Amino acid sequence: MQMSALRLPLAALVLTAAAVPAFAGNYAEGDPRPVALSSSVSGSAVAADTRAWMASAPTVGYPEGNPRAVVQVQENTRAAVQADTMNWIKSGLASVQFGEAGADPSRPTYRQAAQAYAEMRNASPGAKTSQNSGGASALVR
Repeated sequence: MQMSALRLPLAALVLTAAAVPAFAGNYAEGDPRPVALSSSVSGSAVAADTRAWMASAPTVGYPEGNPRAVVQVQENTRAAVQADTMNWIKSGLASVQFGEAGADPSRPTYRQAAQAYAEMRNASPGAKTSQNSGGASALVR
């Protein structure tokens, strides 16, 4: 009992002594606080450079124009969207895509459901909501 009562204060003293340098900070490498860097360029030189840049800077948008193509969005009626959704459900594509395996095009059940959906979509004249004709992009919801 006497030995264990002596071990605890001794262990606490050793751990405290080991932790003291961590609380003191590391000033051996200098002051760790950030210091503002002085610039070798005068304020008037910076203002002149800014004015020169502003004279040649583009006023609006990209200097070479807008490189991205404009995407045409097709507007559909609620009835057309509902008909397309019903085709998606009736073909079985909804249950395949939200099933355990997910939308895996390598599975035969997915391919069959996608083919049935494409046939239903092409058969109904009001439910053609795809921006391109057929293809794999028409199968993804």
